[in-house]
Amino acid sequence: MIDLCLLKELKSGSHKAFERVFRYYYPRVMAYTAVIVDEVTAEDIVQDIFLYIWENHVNIEPNSGFNSYLYQLAYTRCMDYYRTKKRDNQYAIHSGNVYLEECEKLLQQDASVIQNLYSKDFSRRLNELLEKLPVQRRDAFIMTYVEGLKAREVAERMNIPQRTVESHVYLTLKYLKQKMSKNDFYML
Repeated sequence: MIDLCLLKELKSGSHKAFERVFRYYYPRVMAYTAVIVDEVTAEDIVQDIFLYIWENHVNIEPNSGFNSYLYQLAYTRCMDYYRTKKRDNQYAIHSGNVYLEECEKLLQQDASVIQNLYSKDFSRRLNELLEKLPVQRRDAFIMTYVEGLKAREVAERMNIPQRTVESHVYLTLKYLKQKMSKNDFYML
């Protein structure tokens, strides 16, 4: 425990007294603070506390429970840290929501242009990928997905079994899933 004489020397501005107080209390206050906040933040808080103690050494009252005062400072600074962190998180969420709302408004205003461009780009990519497939598989897929025919109707048109049409469509979808982004594939 730190004696009153040392605290009186600290109050008068003694660097040696401050160093002794620091060496004695730093590990204790650090351990206490690290229980409340993460270790890196605790280090910053404890260093700030001791800087505050040094800058305000003339206000120290040696007879009024320096030990309690130090731990109360640590607790208060930890709570301030959490309040600031909570406020920052709320601001980030609010800013993100405002940004998304603005983007949504812009998209609604320019939706037809954007949809048109995206549809053309999507169609071009889809056609490029379909061109790489065997003719029969590509035709079965186009008749099913583009023209909207049922597998039975495609089988009749192509003079192949219905199971073969289903197999062609399945293999084409599998191929496209590998080659397209998730958004494009789900749009398909």
